[in-house]
Amino acid sequence: MTPETIRPVVLGVLKEVQELCGRRWDGLPVTAKPIGALTGFDSLCSIEATVLVEQKLGCAPLGASSIFISEDGTRALTLQEISERIHKLITAQGKR
Repeated sequence: MTPETIRPVVLGVLKEVQELCGRRWDGLPVTAKPIGALTGFDSLCSIEATVLVEQKLGCAPLGASSIFISEDGTRALTLQEISERIHKLITAQGKR
């Protein structure tokens, strides 16, 4: 699994979350930060979306409460950074 194959899964989850909440979905470029770019998508939504991404990818819990926020919890991540972070976490799981 690569960041490029992970990205559509993340986008699909973001779309699903937005539509389930009755919010508009216009897509998202790889440089956008879902937290801040998507109406109503905040840190709480990101935790729920993290669980959905784990389920859709069929992987074990990634060990992060939110994959949409930096490891130190100080900033929202771009879609590109999110995909790379998930790839890194899944790869680390395989090495355990």
